[in-house]
Order: sequence, then structure tokens, then C-alpha cells
Amino acid sequence: RLQQRIPIVGRVAVDGIFEVFNLFNHANFGDYVTNESNARYGQPAFSPNVQYFPRMLQFGVRATF
Repeated sequence: RLQQRIPIVGRVAVDGIFEVFNLFNHANFGDYVTNESNARYGQPAFSPNVQYFPRMLQFGVRATF
């Protein structure tokens, strides 16, 4: 996360924000199938609690006063 505050007047300011998630685009696997009778044994299993998104960038602006 990079953030830059730009003062306007007095206590009024604007913050510019830039954030990067999963910068190196690393695959995030949660669990593996451990049931030996399953055809997908040993392969990564989908878990809704783990972030599967590829590299993401986010820009934002926040005003404070």
C-alpha cells in the first residue's frame, strides 16, 4: 500500500491510496483432497475462505476535514 496526503487548506486534506493484492500472482490453495477414494486425491480443493483472485490493483481517494 502506498499513500500520499495532500494538504488543501488548514485541516482539510486529500489522501491518494494505491494498493496491490497478490503482487507476485502466487496461487493460493487452501486444502488438498485427502480422501483416497476420491478421483481428485492429492489435488487442491476449492475453499471459499481462501482468496483465489489473481493480481489486483486498487486506487482510492479519501478526503479528511
